Amino acid sequence: MLPLDVASMARQRLPTPRRMRDFASDSGGNVLVMFALALPLLVGMIGTGVEYTLASSARSKMQGIADAAAVAAARELQIAKTDPDKISAVAKGFVNASLSDVSVTTNVDIKALTVEVILNKTVTPVMGSLLRRSGIELGVHATARMSGSLPLCLLGLDPSAPSTISLEKSALLTAGGCLVQSNSKSNAGIQSKNDATLKAGLICSVGGKVNTKNSNFSPAPTTDCPSLPDPLSARVPPSVGPCDHTDKVVKGTTETLAPGVYCGGLTVTGKANVTLDKGIFIFQDGPLVVNGGASLTGIDIGIYLKGGGSNLLFDFDTSISLSAPKDGPLAGILIYDDPTGAAAPINSKKILKLLTSFVAGVLPREHLILSDDARNLLGTIYMPKARLVIDANRPIADKSAYTVLVVEQLSLYSGPELILNSDYNATEVPVPMGLGPRSAKISLTK
Repeated sequence: MLPLDVASMARQRLPTPRRMRDFASDSGGNVLVMFALALPLLVGMIGTGVEYTLASSARSKMQGIADAAAVAAARELQIAKTDPDKISAVAKGFVNASLSDVSVTTNVDIKALTVEVILNKTVTPVMGSLLRRSGIELGVHATARMSGSLPLCLLGLDPSAPSTISLEKSALLTAGGCLVQSNSKSNAGIQSKNDATLKAGLICSVGGKVNTKNSNFSPAPTTDCPSLPDPLSARVPPSVGPCDHTDKVVKGTTETLAPGVYCGGLTVTGKANVTLDKGIFIFQDGPLVVNGGASLTGIDIGIYLKGGGSNLLFDFDTSISLSAPKDGPLAGILIYDDPTGAAAPINSKKILKLLTSFVAGVLPREHLILSDDARNLLGTIYMPKARLVIDANRPIADKSAYTVLVVEQLSLYSGPELILNSDYNATEVPVPMGLGPRSAKISLTK
């Protein structure tokens, strides 16, 4: 038996029906019990709210990055020598630069010109270990499409002159699959006369057109087109340092010339064979002349014509083969003419003979391509304040993967055949933004 005092104490602690009723009627006890029962539910609700907020924030960030990655990758569709692997690498690199804990899947459709980016991520719940919850699966996707008008391959910038783009006699200009446009508001802003023919994917004139035969244009030009802004106006020209050469002449020899500043220009003549080494060649205050049966070749080179007198002449009996840089300040630009339009003073009979027009002792900026062997002119020729004259007896630029012209005026005389190819995937030379396929628009479709 228990001792009397122990037994008495035990009896006092045993719940009696009266004590049970008292406890049940105690509000504090009810709250405590209810709180104990509801605690897991409250914790779960709070945890769920926190997790939902965090997951929603993570998903929003993922969606923004997926959108941006799809757009960035779709722009690669505009760059030469693209393929699905390169485009996918751009998208994945973009994502990985911002997120390190997601899986990236891409789908590139070259024909449809679309890039899809899919991101997936498992988020560990904040209350996961307490509530025995598995990870939260997040997934987003974005699709960007390249669309727009035909790629731009020839733009005549002069806003008012007649014959901003002009063909005469038996000249032929072929620009299949791309856009040729004259910005001139003149009723004769674009002309093709005599037996000349201009063929393009689309021909546009802000003003009007002049032709002597129905066959002068194919298709017929669209008139009253909206003016196109100069797509390269923001492009910064190369900086000009001190002279590396002065009045350089190469006559009758074979030489390789280094990039640099050629003050007073460069003349290649007397059947000389000159190779331009990789880099930028600046011809300041003097012409670039190739004549007398000479040849001029160069791969990955850019030409900057700077200052008064820096006109260009590729004479009829020469051989020219030039390709624009793949990178650097003149990436994609083969010839960059002085955007200030600095005129050339007449200071010698030689210069006067080389160039075709002059007024009051000052030559306008005018450049001549007369060569019967200038079949590779790969890249963009940018002459925003000058007239380019092409007159030859054999095809011009027909072996270039692509050639783009942005000039103040373009004139084709006699019998030249200028071919503006648009095979952008056949070269690693990029097309400057706003030209070629880069004139298209990129938009998100999903």
